[in-house]
Amino acid sequence: MSHAYISHSTQDLDDLLKLHEAMRAASIPVWFAPDDENDRSRNNASIDKAFAMIVLVSASSVRSKTVRQDVERAKARGLPLIPYQIDKARLNGFFKQEVQPHLRLSSTVPDGLQKLVAETQDAYRRKCPVIAVMNLKGGVGKTTVSAQVFGAWHAMAGGRILLIDLDPQYNLTQTFYEMDAADESAAKDRSVISLFERSRLHAKDSQSPAENWLGLSTEPFAPVARDYLVHNIVKEGDGPPGLFDLVSGQFEISKYAFATDNDALERIKAHFLRQVEFYRSEYDLIVFDTNPNATFLTRCALEAADRVVAPMHTDTYSLRGVKLLNQVIRTQIPAGKRPALSVLFNAVSRSEQSTFEADARNGTFDEIAGFPLSEALLKSALPRSKHFAVKAPVPGQPPWKQLVIHAGRGGGLKQIRESLKTIALELKTLNE
Repeated sequence: MSHAYISHSTQDLDDLLKLHEAMRAASIPVWFAPDDENDRSRNNASIDKAFAMIVLVSASSVRSKTVRQDVERAKARGLPLIPYQIDKARLNGFFKQEVQPHLRLSSTVPDGLQKLVAETQDAYRRKCPVIAVMNLKGGVGKTTVSAQVFGAWHAMAGGRILLIDLDPQYNLTQTFYEMDAADESAAKDRSVISLFERSRLHAKDSQSPAENWLGLSTEPFAPVARDYLVHNIVKEGDGPPGLFDLVSGQFEISKYAFATDNDALERIKAHFLRQVEFYRSEYDLIVFDTNPNATFLTRCALEAADRVVAPMHTDTYSLRGVKLLNQVIRTQIPAGKRPALSVLFNAVSRSEQSTFEADARNGTFDEIAGFPLSEALLKSALPRSKHFAVKAPVPGQPPWKQLVIHAGRGGGLKQIRESLKTIALELKTLNE
C-alpha cells in the first residue's frame, strides 16, 4: 500500500498527531516511525513505498539525524517533498539546500494544515489518477475502450490497474467473466455495490444492499482488503507482469436511480468517494466504465475522476452526447472537483480520415459542442476493427486472454495493437 511518509522529530508529537488525524479524515494513508529508534531498514522500506514525504520542519527536526537521513533517502528515490514548518526554526545548511526550496506551508498561516492536506492529496491523486470512460450516448465503445485501451496501458507500462464496472448492464465484467460467474460474485456482495453501502463483505450479519431495493444503508464502513473485493484479470506470476484487477458490476446498482432520499444518497456518494480514495493507495491507475445516462452513478464517477475520456464516433449523435456530457460536468460538478475532459474518436477508418473527423480537429464543431472540442480531442484515434467484436469468455481460459493486446489472430492485428498502445501512451502522458 502506498502512503505519505511523515518525517518528524520525536519532540514534535503533538503536531504529528494533529497531522495524522487530518490525513485520516481526508482518507490519505500515512506512515511514520512509531518510536524514537532510527531503524533505517524499516524507515527506508516505508519511504520506498511512499508517494510523497511530508517533513515536519522544527527546531528539533533540523538537528535530527533521522530526519536528515529520511530526506536523503527521499531525494535518492525521487520522492516529492512536502515540508511543513511548525515553529520558527532556523534552517541549517542541509535544510537550506534540500528542504527550503520546497517550503511553502506553515502552521502559522491561516488554513496551513488544510493547505498541507490539499497538497498531499494532489500528490496522492497524481500517483494514482482516476479516469472515467463516459459519453451520454450509448454504443460508442466505452466498454471497448475501458478494457482494451487500458489493457494496452497495462501491457505497455505494467504496474497495478483497477477497473470498476459502474454500468448496471455490467458489460465490462462480462468481457472477462461469464454472466453466471459475475452473478455469483454479486450474490456474495463481492461487487461494485460494496463500494456504496455496507454489505456482507464488511459484516457477515449485514443485509445485502442488493436485496433491499427500497432502502439505503448510510451506516459507515471501512474498506475491505483488496483481495476480498476484486477479481484478478491478471495475477502476479500468472500471465503478463503486474496487476490488472476488476471490481465486478451488477444490475442492482440501478436502485440508486429510483431513490428519493437525497440526504441518504449524499452519504452513499461520500462512501463511494472514500472507498475510491482508499484504493488509490493500492493501485497506479483506476478506471471507471460507466452507463450512458446522467444519473446518480454519473455524478459519483465525475466527482471521483481526475479525467474523463469520452469515446465518440464520427457522427452528430456522438457529438451531441459529448456536448451533453460537458454540460453535466460544467453545471453539476463543483469547480474544484471537475475532471478534465478528453475525447477519443473510436471506430474510424484505418485508410483515411473522414471529413467529420477533419472538421472536428480543425475546430468546425467547437461552437456546436459548446466547448473547445478540437483541443480536447486526443491526437490518436481507435480504428474500426473486427478484433474488437464482442467475444464471450472461454471457459478455462485466463481472463486476460480477452485483451486484444495479448491475444487474437488475423489481419491488421499488429496495427490495432500499435493504435491501442499509442492511445494509452498519450493518455498516460496527459496524466503525468
